[in-house]
Amino acid sequence: MSRICLYGVGIDNVTMGEAVKIALAQVGAPCVVFTPNAVMLDAARREAALCELLGRASLSLPDGMGVVRLAKRRGTPLKERVAGIDFGEALLERAAKEKLRVFLLGGGEGVAAQAARRLQMRYPSLCICGTAWGYFDKNGEENQEVLARIHASRADILLVCMGFPLQEQWITDNLHALSDVRVIAGLGGSLDVWSGRVNRAPAPVSKMGLEWAWRMLREPRRIRYLPAVVRTVFKR
Repeated sequence: MSRICLYGVGIDNVTMGEAVKIALAQVGAPCVVFTPNAVMLDAARREAALCELLGRASLSLPDGMGVVRLAKRRGTPLKERVAGIDFGEALLERAAKEKLRVFLLGGGEGVAAQAARRLQMRYPSLCICGTAWGYFDKNGEENQEVLARIHASRADILLVCMGFPLQEQWITDNLHALSDVRVIAGLGGSLDVWSGRVNRAPAPVSKMGLEWAWRMLREPRRIRYLPAVVRTVFKR
């Protein structure tokens, strides 16, 4: 596995299949998976602490065509885009086949549970061993209760969907208490999609690398991220 550097952040040059294989093959400690996109890279370029945080990943996947285009312009082309939600779905498919246990963490009230129900309809043999919402006190008793639930669930895979940089910080801060988990992945808004509350861009839009534009049109609050996307997609 080779790794390139973009704005100080390491990005692993892997295919989707390779990413899933590497994540499940790691032994000795959880494989921590982060999925930097254009907005995250721009933030890391401006803030050293965020750059360092993203550097804690065992596996760093290029989420978004902006990352792929930036890598190509810099003369270090990537094999393909490995979007976080697509990686999550590929991981869930393997989990269903191999009888691995999955815990879903994040989203608003009822989102993780709804995502679990829909995912189990999609993958009937998938074992989702627990869910919890993402709006708990990350520094107190509630955090310890969530960690205890994850431990008791005997989860092999923990999908943390709280958005950047909260999910990456939470994973890093609590990694010592998650040593029994094989794979821990920060997957942003994936639970909202899996629950049916948010729709992904149509396939043709995604293939053109314009999923970010589609999301901004559907969710105007995301327009604040436009300058970061432009800086990453169109500049070196």
